[in-house]
Amino acid sequence: MDPCFGKMHNLGYLNLRRNQFKGNIPSSIFSNLTMLEDIYISQNQFDGLFSFSTFANLSELSYVDLSENIQLEVETETTMWVPTFQLRSLLINNCILNKRTGHGMPTFIATQQSLDTLELSHTSLKGTIPSWLLHNVTIDSLSLRDNFFKGPFPKSTQYNMSTLQDIDISNNNFSGELPPNIGTVFPNLVAFNMSANELHGSIPLSLSKLQKLKTLDLSQNKLFGEMPEGLIGNNTSLKYLKLSHNELHGNILSKNWNMTELVVLLLDNNGFTGTIASNMLRSPSLIILDLRGNKLSGFIPSWLPSFANLALLFLGENLFDGSIPTQICQLQNLHVLDLSSNKISGSIPSCLNNISSWREKTPIQIDKSLGPQFERSIQVGFQFGSFSEIYTSVKTDFNTKGMILTYEGVPFSLMTGIDLSMNQLKGSIPLQMGNLKELHSLNLSRNLLSGPFPESFQSLENIETLDLSHNKLHGLIPPQMVQLHSLSTFSVAFNNLSGEIPHEKQFLTFNESSYTGNHDLCGPPLQWNCPSNNPSQSRDSKREEEDDSGILDNPMFFYLSVAISYALGFWSFIALICNKNRRENLFRTVDRCYDWVFVNFQWFQLYLISHCN
Repeated sequence: MDPCFGKMHNLGYLNLRRNQFKGNIPSSIFSNLTMLEDIYISQNQFDGLFSFSTFANLSELSYVDLSENIQLEVETETTMWVPTFQLRSLLINNCILNKRTGHGMPTFIATQQSLDTLELSHTSLKGTIPSWLLHNVTIDSLSLRDNFFKGPFPKSTQYNMSTLQDIDISNNNFSGELPPNIGTVFPNLVAFNMSANELHGSIPLSLSKLQKLKTLDLSQNKLFGEMPEGLIGNNTSLKYLKLSHNELHGNILSKNWNMTELVVLLLDNNGFTGTIASNMLRSPSLIILDLRGNKLSGFIPSWLPSFANLALLFLGENLFDGSIPTQICQLQNLHVLDLSSNKISGSIPSCLNNISSWREKTPIQIDKSLGPQFERSIQVGFQFGSFSEIYTSVKTDFNTKGMILTYEGVPFSLMTGIDLSMNQLKGSIPLQMGNLKELHSLNLSRNLLSGPFPESFQSLENIETLDLSHNKLHGLIPPQMVQLHSLSTFSVAFNNLSGEIPHEKQFLTFNESSYTGNHDLCGPPLQWNCPSNNPSQSRDSKREEEDDSGILDNPMFFYLSVAISYALGFWSFIALICNKNRRENLFRTVDRCYDWVFVNFQWFQLYLISHCN
């Protein structure tokens, strides 16, 4: 920052955010700027130490934003000072706060009687949250997420009710139970996020009294018991409910289900039982439904198309059986379908290509439904300027590319995938699935699918991961598959495929594990080469085998050998019954005959060999 800023004595508004300023923030700049009201120096690259007492004499100051300077050390406790200002908003998130004094909560905040927004997330703060902070009569929005706070949720030491509307103290180390009267103490809550802590106990029934509550996130804790009847029956304003990764149980839907404005329902990784009842139809605006990792049973509901805007449907890792209802093909906005790890049988519906979001690029739009707290502005630059593009800050996990990936922002809005793995599906893979040009992930592994590898899959031009392993597919891998330039994960292991493996372009990146368990596949990257199918080479090989058999394998030589042996045996017998002289003459005659036969036989053999070749 240029020191000349300090000469602008009448400056009331200073906005330097979203630049590339570096180095220290000169304290001398602000000593004479007594008229300054708003300071925005966020999203730069400032570093070093900055003492907040620099602002002590700026009596007009009401808005301070130092956020998103990740190397900047902000100290509020190094010296004794008394602020002359009364702030309305203080944002120091994603900085390093009070590192040299133990990462404690800034004490000067207790003197701020007009403060309505306090953002101190991701600042390495430690210790406990003072109760006066949660029960400040002016603060509307408080964010302390991604810190190291511990201990129980602060209890009220006053009789007055808090004015807080938005509390985010997620991803800390809070423990114990939520206060049973939390709904009474914070009657104005619109958004409450205490996810990723160590809370236990049940969900307080008093939360059902919060008639303004739109967002509730208590995920990744150790909460147990059932969902309070009042929570799902009385909170008609609730739009976002996330209770994932707890130890909740019981029936997932009550007959009193009345969350008519619900847009996102995330109850995955709990112990819920029972079936998906039609009571859920009372939430017609539902866009995301995640019930993975429970003990739900029964059939996949055929009435799901009643949710016209449903974009993400996660029902994997349950006990569902029966077949996939063809009515699911009516979900035109469906981006992700996860029915993995169930007991679903039957065939894959051939009508899946009717779902337009898998054929044409249509981003998921849920920002307007949830409100501004779930919107994220992304600055997009081009040659003549820039503009802000709004994407959702909702995020979700999806098992793809052999791992669980978290999608948020732009990737979330464009994600598409089908996961039907680990079921009992039979029959062939529908050729129509090759029309799903906007599909990024397809997992049909560990089923009983048969038939050939669909040649139509060569048209899946945006596919990134394709897993058909552990089935009964046969035939060749279509060589045209090498044209899928986006494909990064591929497996057809443990099938009955045969022939040569396509091994060029993108397929050069896949190793032996992608093809193992197919005994009739050959060629790289496997260890054995494919046999030659050249006809001329086959004829040459056959001729060599015939030459190796030799001329002596001819039947004529067998009969000739028998005749000679018979003659020699007969004359040997005559010699035994004759006298000595006759025997001597006979032996000489036999010897001469033997020699003559042997010599002529050898000549005859050479004659036949020369004429046969």
